[in-house]
Amino acid sequence: MNAFFGLLLLYQALTMWQKLRNKNADKPADKTDRISKTLKLDSSYYDKLSKKTIDYHIQKVPLGGLVMFGAGLASGLLGIGSGSFKVFAMDTVMRMPLKPSSATSNFMMGVTAAASALVYFLNGTLRPLIVAPIAIGIVIGSTFGSKIMPSLPNKLIRQIFIPVVLIAGIQLIIKAFGVNLY
Repeated sequence: MNAFFGLLLLYQALTMWQKLRNKNADKPADKTDRISKTLKLDSSYYDKLSKKTIDYHIQKVPLGGLVMFGAGLASGLLGIGSGSFKVFAMDTVMRMPLKPSSATSNFMMGVTAAASALVYFLNGTLRPLIVAPIAIGIVIGSTFGSKIMPSLPNKLIRQIFIPVVLIAGIQLIIKAFGVNLY
């Protein structure tokens, strides 16, 4: 299972790298699909960098939902952050722009973590003395990151994201072969 999710992360890094090379990669999809239209999923966001509102359309909702299911499965089974899978689903599969994809993923990780944390806590596998400092660091880091992200160009966000996804994918693949990195 680790190898599968690791390969998926490597594929995501490759697609993001290809988008870096493509000038139109961050151009929102120009039309929506039937399911997105029925569910009224199209939206917009204000881009501080370009100082304008960006309208976007969502596509391939069922496939995106399937990838989201896999993200939740990976998070619950392997204890890994599934945010990169969620960004992959929204950015690559559903053609949602990177900034709202990242922001939505960040919000959904809280929901995913809360669902898993309750199960782990009731199981007795959650260690509060370890969780506390990690949670404090995450809150401080995510607050800082969410404040600067709107002011960064998409290209820079992708350049930061690619090595993170690559490292996570390689770690999962190595772990699949029984090598413990820690």
